[in-house]
Amino acid sequence: MRILYLSRNYPNNVNSLLGIWVEGLVREVARACEARVIAPVPYCPPLPESAEIAWFRKVARRHHVNGVEVRSPRFLTGPGMSLHGIEGTTYYWGVAREVDRLRREFPFDLIHAHFIYPDGVSAVRLGRRYGVPVVITDHATWKPWMDRYPRVRRQALEALAGCDVHISVSRWLQETVLAYAAPSEKFRVVPVGFDASIFDLPPPGAARKPAQILYVGRMHPTKGSDVLMHAMRSLIARRPEARLVMVGGSLGYRDFRLQEEKIRRLAHELGLDAHVEFVGMKAHAEVVRYIQESTVLVLPSRRESFGAVLVEALGCGVPVVATRCGGPQEIVTDAVGVLVPPENPEALAAGLEQTLDRHQQYDPQSLRSYAVRNFSWQVIAEKHLALYEQVLSHAQQRDVGAVKGR
Repeated sequence: MRILYLSRNYPNNVNSLLGIWVEGLVREVARACEARVIAPVPYCPPLPESAEIAWFRKVARRHHVNGVEVRSPRFLTGPGMSLHGIEGTTYYWGVAREVDRLRREFPFDLIHAHFIYPDGVSAVRLGRRYGVPVVITDHATWKPWMDRYPRVRRQALEALAGCDVHISVSRWLQETVLAYAAPSEKFRVVPVGFDASIFDLPPPGAARKPAQILYVGRMHPTKGSDVLMHAMRSLIARRPEARLVMVGGSLGYRDFRLQEEKIRRLAHELGLDAHVEFVGMKAHAEVVRYIQESTVLVLPSRRESFGAVLVEALGCGVPVVATRCGGPQEIVTDAVGVLVPPENPEALAAGLEQTLDRHQQYDPQSLRSYAVRNFSWQVIAEKHLALYEQVLSHAQQRDVGAVKGR
């Protein structure tokens, strides 16, 4: 099989962490078939309002990531969400010529787009253009996004009707899609995976830092970082030795940067300076080290489509505390961690305290085995490969039927 992946979220020479959940799948699938990636880069004229995305101009137009060729044509966008409603069109025209060139040397059998908009919208148009089936994976909740942007919703629904298979990374996420579309056989659920060769148990003899809690991710209201700060104040009143390490940064976006500054101020106002450490963005290897040395990982989100950092922590043998906000309840069981209600600092503090108190009851090897068995990229890639074969088989049968009907 020859698969073309379409995703504007993909690692590049400027940001090696962008879209790593897509790259992990591509890398594993490429062991069994041929794969190429088109990872378009947003281009905005050099206006003062567009300074925060100026770094995209430094992205190489062609490069390789773990042996897979990646091409990054530009597509027109505007400051903030100013052109959001027409990005499905600008994206398509931005990639069409590059896909034409690629098609001549790499006659792909199937297109797999990540995110319904604008990637999936463009993928369906490309699928019609070349007569190949299209698979779309959604990673982001449709609510309240589709309610805020009716024009985007119309395009997304058209893409949904035009694709061969639509994948959601969790059942919860699928429910947000089905709030706008009628159920059909094209809807599937396949979770995100993790790299079990990187997120592994610590070396023999390595000690965890007692009472160290780890958070990895953006500092944004959706992620519940503010709730975590209030929970830490409650927890420290009972467990003064508790310490929180915050890994993550703003990725250059102004809104993200302002939110991070707000969280830092909140931590100071709550008197947490001695208990909370902000260490910024970290490379994969450093994230692994922070996980391996921590006693528990926390994900306090208000909503979460999946929660890949949870399976990464479990892969390192570290128990987790998360909120019942979507994807996490499809990962976290009583055997691997604790689930608490979202937006509830006291419940979050209690869940963290419970896990700290009982951390020795969690067998690291059992946690890792659970993660590898259900979420390793090898397992997830096998599911995708079987799905690709099914889609291509159905497409062949459809083509044969069309010929016979003439």
